[in-house]
Amino acid sequence: MNGRLVKPVSAVLLLNLGFSLGACSGGGSSGGGGSSSSSSSSSGGSSSSSGGVAMCPNIPLANGLIGQTSYTLGAANTNGPSASTLNAPQGALSQDGATWYLADTLNNRILGYSAAASTGIAGAAGFVIGQPNAQSTAGGTGPVSGSPISFSNPQKASVGTVGGTSYLVVADSGNNRVLIWNKLPTANTAPDVVLGQPDFTSGDANHPNATVSASSLSHPTAAVIGSKGQLIVVDNLNSRVLIWNAVPTVNGTPADIELGQNALASLSSDPEQTANCTSNNPASPGTSWCFTTNIQSIDQPIITSTPTYNLAMRLPSDVWTDGAHLLVSDTYNNRVLFWSSVPNSMNLLAAAVIGANQFGTYTPAGGSGTTGMSAPFGVASDGRDVFVGDSNNNRVLEFANYLSAPASGASASDVFGQSDFTHNTADDPDQNALIGDQRTNPATDGITAGTMDHPTGVFATSSNDLFVTDSNNNRVLHFAISSGVDGTENYIPCSP
Repeated sequence: MNGRLVKPVSAVLLLNLGFSLGACSGGGSSGGGGSSSSSSSSSGGSSSSSGGVAMCPNIPLANGLIGQTSYTLGAANTNGPSASTLNAPQGALSQDGATWYLADTLNNRILGYSAAASTGIAGAAGFVIGQPNAQSTAGGTGPVSGSPISFSNPQKASVGTVGGTSYLVVADSGNNRVLIWNKLPTANTAPDVVLGQPDFTSGDANHPNATVSASSLSHPTAAVIGSKGQLIVVDNLNSRVLIWNAVPTVNGTPADIELGQNALASLSSDPEQTANCTSNNPASPGTSWCFTTNIQSIDQPIITSTPTYNLAMRLPSDVWTDGAHLLVSDTYNNRVLFWSSVPNSMNLLAAAVIGANQFGTYTPAGGSGTTGMSAPFGVASDGRDVFVGDSNNNRVLEFANYLSAPASGASASDVFGQSDFTHNTADDPDQNALIGDQRTNPATDGITAGTMDHPTGVFATSSNDLFVTDSNNNRVLHFAISSGVDGTENYIPCSP
């Protein structure tokens, strides 16, 4: 455990989750409480100690739910699209005071909640952006009848506050653009600024002419505004992160900084070829830095007296910042990148990497355990710890105190979605690594308050709240951060 006080899950909570108290049901304690048993099996299923006590996998249990009416349901748009359902949400929930926003990806909309209850089963969203009503799900670009804007597979909605002004920014992935509201919407209102496109009706990748530039985007998956005013966008299919030093106010504004690509050109080159280049690259006098490539790669070594690397990315997915620190999930390099401050120069190498021991290391199959990851998607912090949605391992990893003590190759301190750092099967409450074979959960097909299937979004607060976007189960789960487990007690007595 990470040292925080952990309380056992009550029988009342288990009853509210619809679990049988006499069987293993996806977790018997929220944080490792209760006695352990040396006779419990590590391969899954229930067991008993010498005293005949039934043992259950120690998987943290969620105590809040959005998108389903029961913790055992996981279908898209259960009982039909409505203000209470979800369809493959990707990004994290985002909050400003009592207003919450969530990108409902395959329903092509943003849901707004007047209060997203941290505990219990949430009700319907208070308003919908991007659709004329809560039953419509068609995608589009510009205004349609009944809606001032349309979306195509929006991945993430994020709130950012700068000097007392709060913005909503949406990565509208399928339309290859980022949308900005200069005032937080509380109804289906139009955005004020679009990036990646010249107007609100265009939606082509790398506009115009499929050409990579400082103002083009290809399937952006996340966009956030830091407290110091920087806009940071994950440009997924261009394998890069773009930074605007101030919140743009004009459509199609080009980015100021690029991370993840390394294109240089001579200052004496044809001006037409350097139209998307900076005037000078301080790291290489006589050259300019160009926003013209979208190569998927791993960092390349630079031959110098002090070995270092040119940073590269492979289909990054998410970004988090508090205005100072910066985290980026470099998804298909199976790692998370950490900067101690938001970069103000081109392709600045990160200060540390999570998921690998050093830069330049690429493991195509990914990893597991306490230090490995497989397609990490969502990333967030509560201002102290770092949380990663390790999507292909069907878990969320917590790295305690990481912001104050960053290190490459750090070990996770706690896990959600599994009972330890070894298991990684989706929706596997009895931890037998067999999909659909839940021997001790006959009432479910594996979906419980503790299981996950490709978690892609994470949002954490300093008030012990962890929201997980459980994408393939079409829901968002709320956990107490203190309920994470460290695998030292894989099995505990079933409650009560």
